Amino acid sequence: MATEENSSKIARRAEPGIGDDEDRLSSLPDQVLSHILSLLETKYAVATAVLSRRWEELWTRVSILDLDSRLVYEEEELEPDSEAVLERRESEFCRFVDKVLGQHKNLDSLTRFRFHFSNGHRKVISETRFKREFVFGPPMEEIDVMIRGKSKFGIHLCIRCIPESFYTLRNLKVAKLSGVMLGAVNQTAFLPSVKILRLYRVEMKDSESLDRLLCGCPVLETLHLKNCRLSDMNEGDRVEVSLPLLKNLKISHYAIWDGAIWDGPMCPIVIEAPNLEDLYVDNFAELQLNGTNPLPCLHSAHVDVQVKSYSAVIQLLSQISNAKKLNLSRVTLSPLSAVDYVQLPVFPNLTHLTVEIGEFQGSIWHSLLKSASKLQSLVFDKQEKTSGVERMRWEDLETASTPECLLSSVEEIKIKDLAIYPGVKKIIAYLLGAGAVLKKVNMHPNCTYLKLKGHKDFMPLLELPKRSSACEVELFFFDDEDFSRDSDAESNTSDDDREDVFL
Repeated sequence: MATEENSSKIARRAEPGIGDDEDRLSSLPDQVLSHILSLLETKYAVATAVLSRRWEELWTRVSILDLDSRLVYEEEELEPDSEAVLERRESEFCRFVDKVLGQHKNLDSLTRFRFHFSNGHRKVISETRFKREFVFGPPMEEIDVMIRGKSKFGIHLCIRCIPESFYTLRNLKVAKLSGVMLGAVNQTAFLPSVKILRLYRVEMKDSESLDRLLCGCPVLETLHLKNCRLSDMNEGDRVEVSLPLLKNLKISHYAIWDGAIWDGPMCPIVIEAPNLEDLYVDNFAELQLNGTNPLPCLHSAHVDVQVKSYSAVIQLLSQISNAKKLNLSRVTLSPLSAVDYVQLPVFPNLTHLTVEIGEFQGSIWHSLLKSASKLQSLVFDKQEKTSGVERMRWEDLETASTPECLLSSVEEIKIKDLAIYPGVKKIIAYLLGAGAVLKKVNMHPNCTYLKLKGHKDFMPLLELPKRSSACEVELFFFDDEDFSRDSDAESNTSDDDREDVFL
């Protein structure tokens, strides 16, 4: 009987004209509707105000604001560099932001705030200003602010300073700031829940402010600093912090700001991070990792830092020796050229190594291979004309024992930005002659060298003797065509005909 009643109800609902006037969405409580609107981009949440009187203010109670200039601008078929169009669009976006921030009922209740303004046109200079600044209330959990534009651009000058309330957001978990300014950080700064902190093109007052900010994030797991700058720095300044839960550290192009240009060197950063898993340091003055033991959890490390002495390089390499993937720059390794014999730490887990052929003794890469018995992939990244491979004592290398990894594990070698300078061909010949299990050698010629010298300098590399019968040697020119020859592809083609095939 119950089944018949249910079936009857379903049938009645399916009949035309029955229930058409029922607005189930509007029947929901205001709190639920505001939560649903919070999940929309703010542009679309505001647009619901035209539905009815009840909907006029629902969006003003959303807990998430997503303000993105690319979503507010109307798509029009106009010249992209039209100053009049860009100024109008800027004004349109500023009015929209003023409306949202001015009519929202409780900005202090926001849990997520996203503001992205991007304009790559440098010709536009506007006097447009916002009427109010942003307010970060106690419930805030995620902040994502990105400003891209010329410093004279009105919108940039107006909102680039983050309010002081940012430093005491106890519920904040994620902070992504780009193109803004952080004022002086006092001793009360405390962000106990922040796990992700990404600062890109952020201006800070001094090293002490950065130190206090990082020290105020005790559970930080991800830290990225890119193109950050200090407006004030004194000789001897340094940042020294302990981040016991840090797993991901990335520092790139970290420099002093002198008011007009990026400058350097930057003050050293000393970090104690025993649980670090991924390290990326690029174009940086000086980074020190506290401790003497290798980082136990380290998986990958990209290191391009200025190291002052041989002992400092050895200490740094010892600390990152547990990494499975390692990228070392010539700047980092250059102090090793001061000694004739290099004793490197053992890299027991290293399977992928990228190293530059720079201005240091060519035998350093050989020492690295001897220290990595499980190496599978080797990449030579960059070269210079005065690369130091010309100074390599080949007689010493030929009498030295072959690294174990070349005999048992290295299967792939890649040489980027290849130019045929003295000594480079010897390196390639040595690797091909020693690699017992090699499967592939990829060589990418330098475009400038290729245009000046042509293809002929590279063709003899395809004919070098190979120890591994399974090894395939490939040349990749700038048009991305590959020119390869493996051990089974020998033919009776003459040298002239062979060149025509490759070209």
